[in-house]
Amino acid sequence: MATFRPAVKEDDGYIQKIIKYIPAEIMTGYTVLVGFLTINVSTDIPTYKIYYIVLLCILAVITPVWTFYAVLDNDNPSVLEKNRKRAFFHSIIATLAFAIWVYSIGNPLLKAVLCGCQTVECQDCIKYSPILGSIILVLFTIMTPLIERIILGTKLPTK
Repeated sequence: MATFRPAVKEDDGYIQKIIKYIPAEIMTGYTVLVGFLTINVSTDIPTYKIYYIVLLCILAVITPVWTFYAVLDNDNPSVLEKNRKRAFFHSIIATLAFAIWVYSIGNPLLKAVLCGCQTVECQDCIKYSPILGSIILVLFTIMTPLIERIILGTKLPTK
């Protein structure tokens, strides 16, 4: 049966699992939608910050729901319960991955939200660090299959 997205399977290799945990559909939607919120010196930052926060909230709600049902999508009722636990785990990981990715790639509006800026010329603040975001992104990406093994009890692939 065709599914929304490829499901992570127990016999997938480490790299395959990492790739499948990334919510590419949501990230693509974010990239396109944020493109409409291009800011410049004459931009009304407070209004755009509201749009940006609403966009992030909507995508943060859609991500776990989308991922849960995309992973759960299966004709075989005998694996439904096992897939339900995996789908729940996958939806949490995908949501965290999305949030970490948004923070690590950065955005002037994200910086304005986190630092409380009202203009484009915003100073860096302690809440916004793309370098820290990149470090967290790499560590999270490397550790996700290990976390899966601990929580879901999956085995290392034999291939």
